[in-house]
Amino acid sequence: MTNWLEKYTTNRDKLIASHSYSPEHEHANCGVGLVASIDGAPRRDVVEMSIQALKNVWHRGAVDADGKTGDGAGIRLDIPQNFFRAQVEGTGHKPTAAKIAVGMFFLPRTDFNSQETARTIVETELLKEGFYIYGWRQVPIDISVIGEKAKATRPAIEQVMFRDPKGRKGNKL
Repeated sequence: MTNWLEKYTTNRDKLIASHSYSPEHEHANCGVGLVASIDGAPRRDVVEMSIQALKNVWHRGAVDADGKTGDGAGIRLDIPQNFFRAQVEGTGHKPTAAKIAVGMFFLPRTDFNSQETARTIVETELLKEGFYIYGWRQVPIDISVIGEKAKATRPAIEQVMFRDPKGRKGNKL
């Protein structure tokens, strides 16, 4: 246990020193749900159980009084490679056999200069690390299902699609 605590403290102190983390901004949460297939195989029933788990925490105050504006809770899925291969082909690129990586970005919806600045920063950093960028994708949304508060403050949601020619794996990516 001491090794874990020492490692945590060292990493936390590095984040604080680099102004990437501040303990004052921590907030308590009332729980986390985990649904996974032990064998790691993607299955629809796991996704359906995950969605049900999200619905089961409705009581925790994650939804505004309008009954539609939520706190952004969601589920994590593997990147559907076939879907994104088709998206990459739609940009005019021919994807390689390498896995497609996807970055999700929430951009200011009405400030187009800031959007372009954010995209430029993202692309600069990806290229600096040696990634190949296929392009950007605007994520389709259905604003008819969100509350008025969420509509008024919703961001533009975009994804950058890229691959790693160096073939790095896991947290080395």
